[in-house]
Amino acid sequence: MNRCVKLSVACCFVVASPLLGQTQQPPSHLYDRLQFTVSGTQVWLGSNVRVDASDGSPGTEFSPDDVGASKRTWEPRFAMRWRPGRRHELEAGYLLARSSGSRVLRDTIYFADTSFARGMEIHSKLKSDQAFLTYRYAFHAAPRSQIGLALGLGALLIDIGLRNSDTALVPVSGSANVVGPTGSLGLFGRWQVGNQWYIESDARALYAKIDRIRATVYEGGAAARYFTSRHVGFELGYGLTSIKVTLDPRSSGGGFSGRLKYSLQNARLALVLTP
Repeated sequence: MNRCVKLSVACCFVVASPLLGQTQQPPSHLYDRLQFTVSGTQVWLGSNVRVDASDGSPGTEFSPDDVGASKRTWEPRFAMRWRPGRRHELEAGYLLARSSGSRVLRDTIYFADTSFARGMEIHSKLKSDQAFLTYRYAFHAAPRSQIGLALGLGALLIDIGLRNSDTALVPVSGSANVVGPTGSLGLFGRWQVGNQWYIESDARALYAKIDRIRATVYEGGAAARYFTSRHVGFELGYGLTSIKVTLDPRSSGGGFSGRLKYSLQNARLALVLTP
């Protein structure tokens, strides 16, 4: 009889052990093959823009405030992470950053080949979207932590439009658009701090001079993630991009030239999905 009882207990233990292990050790999301993130993002713009005339004459440097555009806006952000191996990861995404507004000018603004006189009411539209691609290599890839190198590439899509708002006046308008390549190199770290909690951070920088473009780039960010299940999680994150770009005039004239001091901060609440 005792032998039958012992055998029954042993069988129950063998059957229950995998179930207990699953309860105590939820799957790690540090090494998910795919992750998709959709965010609602509060964006703070701190840009200063100068667009020179086609003959190289310097324009007026102005900020969004100077032309009535808001420095804060709610925008969507989309990202996807793909991990082809334990140590390698690619992340691609897109952040919208757009604002508009109207204002009576306190000073004359020289913008490209157009001037907007002091006292004129103008309407502005500013677009500075970001497309980004980041490659990460984890030289430390432990079950609950990753530390490694990060290479960021991307594009800053600048589109600026100014026009006078008073329809009684002769129409005056000016626009400029440029796609500015960006890049940065640095470190990243990720840690699993509980069964369902994760924290991560990035810090990158770069200076480059290519042809007539000089650029200094600083990028960084941090986030906390909480997964409610194997396939769904939430993220609270912060990101900072600071770029100073100078485009010297072309020798033949024409085209965009000037200076852009661009800083963008974003605080985001995101939904994280894993297949």
